[in-house]
Amino acid sequence: MKSKSLTYNSKSQWVLAILLVLISLVFITPVIYAIVTSFKLEKDIIGSSPTFFPRNPSFENYRYIFERRGVYLLYYYNSTVITIAGVLITTVLSTMCGYAFARLPFKGRNVIMGFILFIVTFPLAVLLIPIYIMEYEVGLLNTNLGLILPNVTTVLPFSIFVMRGIFRSIPKELEESAEIDGASVFATWWKIMMPIGLNGISIVIIFCFYNIWGEYILARTLATQTPAMPLTVGLTLLRGEGWSYGILGAVIFLALLPPVIIFMIFQKQLIEGITKGAIKG
Repeated sequence: MKSKSLTYNSKSQWVLAILLVLISLVFITPVIYAIVTSFKLEKDIIGSSPTFFPRNPSFENYRYIFERRGVYLLYYYNSTVITIAGVLITTVLSTMCGYAFARLPFKGRNVIMGFILFIVTFPLAVLLIPIYIMEYEVGLLNTNLGLILPNVTTVLPFSIFVMRGIFRSIPKELEESAEIDGASVFATWWKIMMPIGLNGISIVIIFCFYNIWGEYILARTLATQTPAMPLTVGLTLLRGEGWSYGILGAVIFLALLPPVIIFMIFQKQLIEGITKGAIKG
């Protein structure tokens, strides 16, 4: 009976593995095709006998982007500045606010936290016109700062919620020991809570990076001039009379690199955080 159960479990795992591989292929095949296409010449893409892999790999599409349309570097630079600044600001604010909501007793704590969670459910489209008017009044339209602040506003509520949960899961005895040693609230947050909460911080960093790097609606509304456009808006302008699929593939590949690199850097901490959460749950 036991051997039959083991055989059934083994077959179930194989079926699940095959199903997951098929689902993964559905999502990853277009990405692979875009990357492969970036190394093809236009005649190999729209020719009479196109192939999945390039017959003669070429860097002509990348050369076109960086030499003939150097403005792409400006889009890349804007996205990099906006994303890095937004991630840093959100990480600092979310860890401080998360610690305050998790550990510091003050009046109205639950009410304020409830309001923050309400903001998460608020449609961004409703806020576009007020944000545009405010930035117009203070002169932040078509600036990196004018995109950094709204992006921080969109990702901060959820980041606070995540860090609040992380800090609440840390035993209070560690803080009590720090208080006995004379540590201040800031010292406890910085020296005790932050190192222990690194897995949660990695989740916040990845979440913020992905959302800010790929954000389009705010960027399209608040950056109407070419020098201020981030990558998500600027890449739609990298065309002549029509799209060149090779150039489009190269643009997609270069746009995918930063999120992939960030995920690879924080992959270990992310998996550890998810695993610990699953064990505690």
